[in-house]
Amino acid sequence: MRVPAFFVLFGALLGCSHAIQVITEPAEEVVVVEGQRKVNLLCLVEEPMDFCIVKVPGAPAPFAASDKLPAPVEGITFYGLGWSKGSCGITIDTIKPIHDGPFECTVSVKGQTYKGQINIALSVAPEPPVIELASNVDSRNGEFEFGKKVTMKCVSRNGWPGAKLSWYLDGVKLTEDVGAEFSETSNRRTTVQQIYRRAIAVEDNRKQVTCRAEHTAYPNGFMETSLPIKLKKVYTNEKQEVQKEELTELIKPRAPQLVVSSDVAQRNGAFKAGSNLVVQCVSKDGNPPAGFLWFLNDQLIYEGLSAPFIKKNFRGNTVQQTLTYRLKPADDGKVLICKARHPEGSEETRLKISTYN
Repeated sequence: MRVPAFFVLFGALLGCSHAIQVITEPAEEVVVVEGQRKVNLLCLVEEPMDFCIVKVPGAPAPFAASDKLPAPVEGITFYGLGWSKGSCGITIDTIKPIHDGPFECTVSVKGQTYKGQINIALSVAPEPPVIELASNVDSRNGEFEFGKKVTMKCVSRNGWPGAKLSWYLDGVKLTEDVGAEFSETSNRRTTVQQIYRRAIAVEDNRKQVTCRAEHTAYPNGFMETSLPIKLKKVYTNEKQEVQKEELTELIKPRAPQLVVSSDVAQRNGAFKAGSNLVVQCVSKDGNPPAGFLWFLNDQLIYEGLSAPFIKKNFRGNTVQQTLTYRLKPADDGKVLICKARHPEGSEETRLKISTYN
């Protein structure tokens, strides 16, 4: 017997279940420090719950989060308005290292289960920040030459999340000639670096350049390191010590590498149009140091480049330069090129750009 179309449609409507979204508070992640008290994690739905099961980092097994039942884990209590109100969660009395990781709730509404998740990020204090001078800066005896450009880099290593860096000159915050922060993350530890370039003026004598690293896990919220500026005497009867070159032979550097900052938002390898692409090109172990040219397809890039930062060791010179580029939808499919030029030959590395809106 043929079923009327009306009943087919009516049955299809009955079979469609209303999509339930689990809303979490905090939304996606909460950054905490060891010893922090009374951290609340909440899952919400628009309808009454049948039940709510939570999985907490450090707990031996999932358990029911209910206002009717005590939590089976010491130091954890129920938080929320209750299942009948579509609300369940927990309060962690004191944050410990074991709590680092994803908190997950599984709720049942009318026989269907839905999940929500909040990442608990245990904040780890970075190492104290350090200021490094580019090795091509003449600063013997800690003295700088008037009018010369000084390139320096502040590095904050192995924090979670990464520290926020800022520069000061005798307590006054610097905004000009400060490059973009570049971050690298591995195994939930982030190293952040930022380059600052300054032409030394007469009035800079005896001042201090300071890099401040701000982080929630530092006792006072931040740590600083300073570099005193001392002008080199222009007139002197003293014989200047002749610096001996460590390397005189031409050494071709390794092929350059392009590294995208871990702070840049990505989705399946694509970058968001309208956001800043922060990428670093690195050339290692060359003598003399390589120089960089940047291209987007065949177009030479001038804007958004930081000063090259050069480090020297017994193997040669390592050069790094950071590019900050505002992505446009039209950049989809283009190729970013960093070319390292050297007397022994040039090499380049490429990054194909994909964008999403």
